[in-house]
Amino acid sequence: MRSNCKSGESIPLLIKTSSPGKSCLNFFTNLSVEPVVLLHTFGWSLSELQLMNQIIYQSCAVTFDANMCSSMLTDDINMYLEEIVQPYASQISMVIVILSSVMPALAALLLAPWSDQFGRKGIIVTALLGYLITNLLVALISYLSSYYIINPWVYVIAHIPVAFLGGCSVFNVGVYSYLHDTTNQQGRTVRMGVLHGCTMFGVLSGLLVSRYLSEFASLSVLYTISALTALISIIYLSVALEESVNIDVNVESYSSIDRIKALFNITLVSKMMSTITKPRPNYERLITWLLIVLGGLVEFASAGRILFFLYTRYEFQWNTNSYRLWLAAELTTIMLGNMFGIAILKKMFKASDVVLLIISTINHIGDYLIKGLSWQDWQLYLTILTPLKGTDGAAVRSMLSDILPSEDIGKIYAMDFCVKAVMPILSLFSLTYLYNYTMDSTPSLYLFVTGAVFIVNLLLIGIIYYLMVLRNRSIETFSHRSRSHRMHPQSHK
Repeated sequence: MRSNCKSGESIPLLIKTSSPGKSCLNFFTNLSVEPVVLLHTFGWSLSELQLMNQIIYQSCAVTFDANMCSSMLTDDINMYLEEIVQPYASQISMVIVILSSVMPALAALLLAPWSDQFGRKGIIVTALLGYLITNLLVALISYLSSYYIINPWVYVIAHIPVAFLGGCSVFNVGVYSYLHDTTNQQGRTVRMGVLHGCTMFGVLSGLLVSRYLSEFASLSVLYTISALTALISIIYLSVALEESVNIDVNVESYSSIDRIKALFNITLVSKMMSTITKPRPNYERLITWLLIVLGGLVEFASAGRILFFLYTRYEFQWNTNSYRLWLAAELTTIMLGNMFGIAILKKMFKASDVVLLIISTINHIGDYLIKGLSWQDWQLYLTILTPLKGTDGAAVRSMLSDILPSEDIGKIYAMDFCVKAVMPILSLFSLTYLYNYTMDSTPSLYLFVTGAVFIVNLLLIGIIYYLMVLRNRSIETFSHRSRSHRMHPQSHK
């Protein structure tokens, strides 16, 4: 997609120009935050799915004999072993998700107001450092497991660094706050859609590469490569990317120790609480919280993707490569929907963000109906008929950016991602229990329960639309009265 240097954004799509006369073709020295997202998601997807396979194998190895469980790492699916091992493995995955959700959510609440003062780059680097350490630890554990029988619960310990250093919550707060700082209102939804498309492209390319690497490379090699992508991202952020926040002169003089101490400044916490609770005119506080709840429910449903891998293994006897192939098609669809679908709807059809939310939610409902009603594995590929199911994230964050002042956006994004981080806990507890309980009879039941969440979202979108209409009318009325007062000042005395 071509960058437009006259777009009115301080950082056009993928390219940042420091002066109007500077050439847009100077690509390598003027990249924005999108390459960091692409590298991060590539590294994550390169190894994440294979880790689930490794956990299943090691769960089997500590329960039975390692030789008996060797088929768990091949294309052969042993249904007897699957029924015994899957509930055990799903519990380990659930604890990893919980650990990677709770601590990052708390970290985001501290780091978001800190980034308003000290900049966005610092919190993105902090999150990537956590991923770097965790990837190296998982690589080490996986390497040792080829020589010794290691309890798979050790992988939970390996995820402590990424949890305490912010993980996905802090990374996303930093990235989307950076994007808000460097875009204007007109192009923000499209830019966020492109950023989400870069996320999907990173995940997709990681899956495709891992499909071939996993044939001759171990999990430890894949996680070492993932650690390398985190290291490259940290170096790039540190030396090549300009800060998006105008840092005060006094703040610039702070030492590294002073900046770390500022994380625990009670004033930042009070500012955070004040921002998320203070009254706002024209129903904006209620709209803000409804949008946050809406995004949280989407995350509640999306957290079940871990179970879907187990579901396809059990119901259709899919191995890792079969699932990876389907997921590649799924992510390609979502990537195209975000990178081109949003642009077409916004530019050609002048669709509002509320309309995008409605279309995305309907696509989500169709997606879960297809998954739940499929009785043959090829039917799962029909989910490509729902390409706009991932556009809700861009629409929600764009609406938040439009109705909130710039100084509050980082804190509100933090609360948004905090809710998103906590939702997988509720989701995995309930959906994992439901899946394990119904696995012998109706394992697809959890898919229909998940799809019902989006029916609730349709009701919330209706309320948001009504409140937005009232808000816009109130603003128009106030603007009309202000113009009337300026034109006829005597009549108002």
